[in-house]
Amino acid sequence: MHVFQLFINGHSLNSIEAVDTLLKICEENLNGNYTLEIIDIQKDPDRAEEAGIIAIPTLIRMNPTPVNRIIGALNVRSRVLAGLGIPSIHA
Repeated sequence: MHVFQLFINGHSLNSIEAVDTLLKICEENLNGNYTLEIIDIQKDPDRAEEAGIIAIPTLIRMNPTPVNRIIGALNVRSRVLAGLGIPSIHA
């Protein structure tokens, strides 16, 4: 089971694109075998501080280990797939 935390900043363009891209990647490549927690730093700044978030958006893969982070623009699918170690169905 893949477990992700995605830290976003409200409804900014980068945050919306990050959510859209990640949901498409998960649906197309993980066959429902994932959980995604979206944390808005405007609504829950303590969670961002606890996680050491320094830039938005930030995606954290909690499982499978090792924990991995992708920081910054998440709208490039190939970058997200490679960073998470997820093989693309389009490869």
